Amino acid sequence: MAYTEVRNGKIRVRWKQANGKYNGGVSINEKTGEPFQTEDEARQYGEDQETLIRLGLRKDRSKIKFGEWANTWYAGLALEPSTMRTYRSLLSGHLMPVFEERYLDDLEDSEFDPWERSIVRAGYAPRTARDARTLMINILGDAVPRYIDANPAARKRGKGKKGLRRIEAYQRAAKVWPSPGEAVLVAERAALVADDWDVFLMYVTKAWTGLRWSEILALRPESLLDGDALDVDTKIYELSGFYLGYPKDGSLRVIDVPPFLGLLLRAQAKRARTCTCTGRKGRPPVDGDEDVEWCVGGRRRYLFLTREGAHYGRGWSSATMRPAADGVYPGREDKRWPRPPRPVLADTAVYGPSPARGRAQVLEGAYAWPGRPVHVPWPYAEPGVEFVPPRGRGRPDYASWPEAERPHLVTWLPIRPGLTPHGFRHGHQTWMDDAGIKKALKVERMGHEDTSMSGRYGHVTEGMREQLRDVLQALWENALAERFRLWPTSPVPILDAALAPWREGTARKIVSQISPRNSRRALTG
Repeated sequence: MAYTEVRNGKIRVRWKQANGKYNGGVSINEKTGEPFQTEDEARQYGEDQETLIRLGLRKDRSKIKFGEWANTWYAGLALEPSTMRTYRSLLSGHLMPVFEERYLDDLEDSEFDPWERSIVRAGYAPRTARDARTLMINILGDAVPRYIDANPAARKRGKGKKGLRRIEAYQRAAKVWPSPGEAVLVAERAALVADDWDVFLMYVTKAWTGLRWSEILALRPESLLDGDALDVDTKIYELSGFYLGYPKDGSLRVIDVPPFLGLLLRAQAKRARTCTCTGRKGRPPVDGDEDVEWCVGGRRRYLFLTREGAHYGRGWSSATMRPAADGVYPGREDKRWPRPPRPVLADTAVYGPSPARGRAQVLEGAYAWPGRPVHVPWPYAEPGVEFVPPRGRGRPDYASWPEAERPHLVTWLPIRPGLTPHGFRHGHQTWMDDAGIKKALKVERMGHEDTSMSGRYGHVTEGMREQLRDVLQALWENALAERFRLWPTSPVPILDAALAPWREGTARKIVSQISPRNSRRALTG
């Protein structure tokens, strides 16, 4: 309800805005440009404005175009460089071309749903359209109440197709995650694809700690604390190079690791190397990078680097995860260099006839040279036809080799199709849920924040930590038992050494802490 007050001899009226708060007060009638003569006149004016606000018809005198306001809004941000780049891309690609010359108070709420759908019709992913709409909501939300009374881009509750919302919720809940046995198998395959045994330990560390990808890349020898714990205080993020920063949302924390992982990481720390990063040298400018610490080689040693001494990039993880989890090299829809999907072939004479790695059916794909995994694409082989290595072009003529020396090629079977490195984080949370780990410890370990009453008053005890270490250790040994039943050896040295107690008959029997989800049946077909 509007009310009046007298300040410095002038009658001023204040009315409630769309956000529920009162404005700063007006002493001049915006229509006539004259001061209010009586309190009744001022009060009536304020009530008229409240009526217009309820009807969505009130326009502010201060007019500004969207392009001007968006640039002012963007310049005042202090976010991660990656977030700044995403905002800039959405602004230049989707918001500015449509709304740059429009005045804020001329924008109507009825035009934003069609605009969002038009982005999808133009060929962009639905996620891109949602992100563009969300950015518009944030920009216009900060213009209230200075330039507009309400946010016209805000999504209306109770609107839209209920079925679509349920489908989106189901798809979010259906994130692919591995059982412990599957995590070991995928990590082993990824190491073979990359021909880098450190990859196995990197993925096992991710699966048994739940760390984010950027946090895994930043692990250093100093991150290992006494008593089998990791100090998670840094992340390395890829953006036109690699830069250092704090973990997401400031989630600095110390997490416990099971005994087996502590031993493996301490051994890995002795082999830690410095990276080959060059900082900002030769990198294009990035919005918001004024306060960024770019990674420079020779300053820090890291636990996990490629053979060339570089950090593992996001594209690299996809290149190894897809053939490892799906058993197929992904195809490429490229007008100039198209490539069909290709099953992965392995040489059983080198790796053994483990059903974890293959089945005796030769299809199109890649073959492995005896002695080491080298994957070469052969996209023109026919499915179901006996594989004959092509002659010429400098490649070995396997057909002329003695039978005992020929590679015995088999195809990899899928383990967990669609699994991504982030799926290991989902899996870790699920393992803890299945084992009954207390919520306070799960929230701390995953780097989340619990603002509920129970989260405020609940605390982590040493007993909780000991329980989690025991559970993770049991899950590891149970996963090794699964792996041993498939085949007793591994070409990955770390895994082969871990399987030794099972070969020697000295491994203790483990009671499963989590359902293997019939992973062995899925692998053996």
